[in-house]
Amino acid sequence: MFNVKRYLRGPFGSQSRIQRELDEYLKNLNAIALELRKAIGAYLDHDMAEFSRLFALINELEHRLDRLRRSIETEIYGQRLLPDTRGDILGLLENLDKIPNRMQSTTREFKLQNPQIPQRLRQSLIELVDLDVQIVQVLVRTVQAFLNSPHNVKKDVKQLSDYEHEGDLIEQQAMALAFEDKSLELAHKMQLQHLIERLGSICDMAEDMGDRLMISSLKRLL
Repeated sequence: MFNVKRYLRGPFGSQSRIQRELDEYLKNLNAIALELRKAIGAYLDHDMAEFSRLFALINELEHRLDRLRRSIETEIYGQRLLPDTRGDILGLLENLDKIPNRMQSTTREFKLQNPQIPQRLRQSLIELVDLDVQIVQVLVRTVQAFLNSPHNVKKDVKQLSDYEHEGDLIEQQAMALAFEDKSLELAHKMQLQHLIERLGSICDMAEDMGDRLMISSLKRLL
């Protein structure tokens, strides 16, 4: 559980509510990443009934995260905070929320486009979505460090950067495999490129969040 008292000055009940909702938000952020991995796995296994079930669950989790974000923002506006502090926390939520949005929209594109995934790409996509789960888990830990112990943010940001680099390599390998396949039409290759980039962008977004948290944590330590 996070200690929001170091940032918030207001009624104890309101602090506790924000703390609970932050805990809940990050728990659901981890959950939606895990469901994304299951959904892509189901799609690659051609289990469309399971994929559809997981897509519905991802939508539900994304809506839950939106509601939590709005509730936390409303509570924070009622607290007595320095403008920089309020801006840091609200900016954190706004940018965090882009990650589940991207997971939802990427899963929706798989459902609407129903792309044919060549067997040679299967392993790369599994590795990429596995990395998405890992980097989100590290991002959650980085947010915890930012809220509780800013001096610990640096080591987690380094791991985010390492995972993002690994994701870039997997993404490049997957696109190379797609474009080297002589049996695929150019339009099919471009479709695959787009979906690979969408999955890879989750790592990019997590690294960007880490950079923001690093800057904000340094301000806290001054």
